[in-house]
Amino acid sequence: MCITLTAQTDTIAQRIVLIGDAGKLNDGRHPVVDAVREFIPLDKRTTILYLGDNLYKHGLPDPEASNFKSASAILDSQIAIAQNTKAKVIMIPGNHDWQNGNRAGYDAIVRQQLYVDFPIIKNVDAKFEPEDGCPGPVPVDLGNDVLLIIFDSQWWLQPYDKPGIESDCDCKTKDELVQKIKDIAMHNTDKLIIVADHHPFKSNGPHGGYFTLKQHIFPFTDMKENLYIPLPVLGSVYVIARSVFGATQDLSYPAYANMIKQVTAAISTSLAPNVIFVSGHEHNLQHIKEGKYNYIVSGGGSKETRISKHNSGKFNASEFGFAVLEISTHKNVNLKFYSVVDSFHQKYSAYLLNYSKPIIKPVDSTLTPVVLGNTELKFKDSVSMPASTTLPVVHGLKKYVMGENYRREWSTPVKMKVLNMREAKGGLKITGLGGGQQTRSLRLKDSTGKEWVLRGVNKNIGKALPEEFRGTAAEDFSPELNSAAHPYGALIVPALAKPLDLITAHPELYFVPDDSTFLGIYRPLFANTVCLLEERKITKTDAESKSTAKTFKKIIDDNDHRPIEKQVLKARLLDILIGDFDRHFGQWRWGTIDTGKGKLYYPIPRDRDQAFFNSEGKIFRMVTGRELPFLKGFRKNIHKINWLGYTAKDFDRIFLTDLSAKDWQETIQEFNNEMTDEVIENAVHRLPPAIFAINGEKIIQKLKSRRNQIATEAMKFYRFLSRKVNVIGSNQKEYFKVSSFGDKLQVRVYEKSRNNDTSFIMYSRLFDPKVTKEIRLFGLNSEDVFDVEPNAKSSIKLRIIGGENNDTFNIRGQVKNIIYDKLSDVNFIQHKSHTKNRFSLTPPSTARSIMGFQYNRFDFPNLNFAYNSDDGYTVGARFTSTTYGFQNLPYATHQELAALYGTNRKAFQVKYSGVFNHITKDKDLLVNVNYVSPALRNFTGFGNETRVIDNQNFDFYRSRFHYFEAEAFLRKRVFDRLQLMVGPYYGRYWNQYDASRTTVFHTPQEVGLDSADIYSTKSYIGGKFVMRFDNRNNTLFPTRGILWNNEFLATAGHGYHTNNFVKYTTDMAIYASFTDPAKIVFGLKFGGGHIFSKNFEYFQAMSLGADHPNIHGFRKNRYVGSGMMYGSLDLKVKLFDLDSYIIPGPIGLMAFYDLGRVWMKGQSSKKWHGAYGGGIYFLPFNHFLVSATVGFSGHERLLNFNLGTKINLNF
Repeated sequence: MCITLTAQTDTIAQRIVLIGDAGKLNDGRHPVVDAVREFIPLDKRTTILYLGDNLYKHGLPDPEASNFKSASAILDSQIAIAQNTKAKVIMIPGNHDWQNGNRAGYDAIVRQQLYVDFPIIKNVDAKFEPEDGCPGPVPVDLGNDVLLIIFDSQWWLQPYDKPGIESDCDCKTKDELVQKIKDIAMHNTDKLIIVADHHPFKSNGPHGGYFTLKQHIFPFTDMKENLYIPLPVLGSVYVIARSVFGATQDLSYPAYANMIKQVTAAISTSLAPNVIFVSGHEHNLQHIKEGKYNYIVSGGGSKETRISKHNSGKFNASEFGFAVLEISTHKNVNLKFYSVVDSFHQKYSAYLLNYSKPIIKPVDSTLTPVVLGNTELKFKDSVSMPASTTLPVVHGLKKYVMGENYRREWSTPVKMKVLNMREAKGGLKITGLGGGQQTRSLRLKDSTGKEWVLRGVNKNIGKALPEEFRGTAAEDFSPELNSAAHPYGALIVPALAKPLDLITAHPELYFVPDDSTFLGIYRPLFANTVCLLEERKITKTDAESKSTAKTFKKIIDDNDHRPIEKQVLKARLLDILIGDFDRHFGQWRWGTIDTGKGKLYYPIPRDRDQAFFNSEGKIFRMVTGRELPFLKGFRKNIHKINWLGYTAKDFDRIFLTDLSAKDWQETIQEFNNEMTDEVIENAVHRLPPAIFAINGEKIIQKLKSRRNQIATEAMKFYRFLSRKVNVIGSNQKEYFKVSSFGDKLQVRVYEKSRNNDTSFIMYSRLFDPKVTKEIRLFGLNSEDVFDVEPNAKSSIKLRIIGGENNDTFNIRGQVKNIIYDKLSDVNFIQHKSHTKNRFSLTPPSTARSIMGFQYNRFDFPNLNFAYNSDDGYTVGARFTSTTYGFQNLPYATHQELAALYGTNRKAFQVKYSGVFNHITKDKDLLVNVNYVSPALRNFTGFGNETRVIDNQNFDFYRSRFHYFEAEAFLRKRVFDRLQLMVGPYYGRYWNQYDASRTTVFHTPQEVGLDSADIYSTKSYIGGKFVMRFDNRNNTLFPTRGILWNNEFLATAGHGYHTNNFVKYTTDMAIYASFTDPAKIVFGLKFGGGHIFSKNFEYFQAMSLGADHPNIHGFRKNRYVGSGMMYGSLDLKVKLFDLDSYIIPGPIGLMAFYDLGRVWMKGQSSKKWHGAYGGGIYFLPFNHFLVSATVGFSGHERLLNFNLGTKINLNF
């Protein structure tokens, strides 16, 4: 009776409707949305949560795209569910909203967010979370102690453009995302926490590895519903491989599995007891209970897919439907699933949990108070402590390799104040956890409401590296990088900034005692640490400051908002002076000055963790000098100033575009006048006395030396920035005018008012063609006019990017120009002169064009050293050059020149390869040249069972001929991973009798060859077609992905006894691993080829041997014929990471088994040859490969050692 009475009085307090994968209409209707609108109460207690894949198949297209109307109608149907009700709608993104992981996914997700947040449907409360393509997490308090934690799981898996360290996202890395989820959960252990994302953490559907007989026979039906092409054997291979290793969107895929592992661990260690995970992705309905957590999959919004009746599944249904979580006033949580197949009906109901019990938070006893004598430090006013005890002074070899750096500064005790949180600044209260990639920080608020930040001086510099440099040599040096950062450098900077009128924080040095009462859950992070306490938000007027991302958005939204560029330049000159390389978007805040007409923004540099960064190690400088040239450090002389600006490469090209050379020179002169010797000396004396005594005078001398060089070095930087210049308009109307002024090019941008008045000039700069080679005019949104006057004449190239809405192009004069805009009737070309029209349905992304600057690279030399049983010892070198241009992804050009010399065989090889992307609108040019003199090739005769004479040295079967080949391709990239190439081919062969006296070629008839034939020069001219699919995650040491290469070659022979030649080859290599990072890597390689020509030469024959990159166990060209087939299995197992300060990297074992054979016309053989072997590998700095293998085939043994870039290097 009592239980029944309680149930009657326990009413619904919150109702959460879960709809996933609703991005498709069925016969013009949306049955699930219609059912919710009709049968579920949509009152203020109801939240409709769309769980991603809100639009199939490629998210929301551009508004001018032909399918925008139909796509937006699907979104409208979902948003309208709550129209004229008190219910609220929250939409979260899925993989299809990110264009299913494609390059333009970021653009699509931002479009969808804006569409949902500002819907055309009125009277509806709709919100898209997280915003701006950020990962989240976003806490949403629904009331009644119910908290949603929303995060974007596709951001985790997205391989291309997404917000990173330059963004305004609270979390910019995976580590920060996980830590923030944990932090939110730790603060809300007394609430019901619902973790919402698109990708499920548990599943019994296809993404969880469940397949039926249908997929074994018709595997393509997983890609297209009715694609019934029977492939029974290959289908099983597909099913097994996907079940075990997973595709990108499967739970077993390492990156996905890593996300599940890390987020689950964050929730588990947060000690929050009442947690439910909700998601979509699978097109079915599931309730799974494992351990203490409930997992709800509600992805039946518009599609159906198969599901397994797994033991862990409390409920599984493959049908259209949705789920509802009902939370009562007594904090009981019930789950209901509804189906809309045939009719609306409830399919399942379950009680999940009650969260009304008070939570007893466990006491963290992992740390004990640090004691000074018999008194706890937290009651002392001051204490002497080193910044770190993990960076001791080094001597001998380690000092030579890694350098002394600032180790003495880190390990020297410093007298500092002890932070009494209850008294400092009138009393401080913790408001949350913050910090970036290098340090964690506590956000505090004092009694007046002013915000403060407490940051540890200990750093993880490896995390500060730009994303493209993660996993390179320098990150392996992370502990040593920390010693190169000055622990107290931030104390010097305010005194240097003051005379420059730069607003900056004023950090104070404190020791944080083990105050468990105050620190609470943050005790493990901050107890007994040395920290800096500084103001969080500072401006000239104590007004709110803005982030760089928000400031940039203001500037492009309104042309009355401009940065004060001379102040920006002074701040960047200060960065150069103190050698601070870490100046990305997130390292700046901005204050505002209201002019009455608009706003001016002044910079507030912050986070001086890398001020005075300097490493003195010889090997460190050698390695990072190639990998990370911006880590040149704080030396007496300013080295490679262009690279010092690397992390600010986009920042500088946005906020330093207006200034002329004269402006730079004047600002530099002001800087030098203000940066006096006295200012420098007083600033450095702000170091603690014990620290100043170590190297204070040396820092002073370096600062003075660098100041004296700034006039010269900064102008080098000006010329570097001015080589390609962005002139950025706004989302309002502008008039761009280009004209000549002497031998220079004048660019002016005017603000257009409603009556088209252009009296207000917002940009003006004169460009010198000796310095500037390219100008890019960005119109952005609204109706812009681009006017190139008839007198305009210059060698400077103009790129004109129109943007959204109606633009007018009036291009005259004699300036080479390229115009980009949407191919539509509303964009008007009034005149064009020297113009390339690049109008298209998919014009360049403005955001990627503005933010996508890359540094050209020239790497030399990459050295190779190798030994194998056929070639003997070989040494080689490779030079590479990579250049970047406008929208040339992944680069504009990439060229390699490699040379290899065989010391034993006196042979050499020279290879050149060049890739020139976008030589036409959608075609690339590839050029390959190869010269070998002589080629080292074995020949034991044609056929599958050729024998070697007993006791005969294998040198007897070695041919030494000369070969030259060249090929050029036009390449079409069908999509990122698939390439089609076609082009001409030329090959030339010649041989010398004297070189073959001691080989079988002295009597060629013994191996079925004609002496007159093999010593004649032969030339081949023809064509080649290549289809290549490559989605390997790494070309040096792949752990996942597929490389499939198909080549068809047809040539006409020229010369004595030179025959026409036609062949086809196909090779596939599949790499798979279970974990991320990979510990065990499986490799499956197979392929073959066939020669269609009746007559062919021995050097053209299909070959089974170690000359093939996928075969390790046979000698080079051991068996040759008119056809060949092989298969190879290999296994690589990582043993451990060599944690050496000289050469760090992973070490592992590998094993392989090869199986193959050749066919020869006129011969009969059923034999398959096997070879096996193994070896060891080492990846120093994860940058180059050292390997040693031994292979066995029959009575033959093949040794192979390589130091360079591949496991089997040979001629």
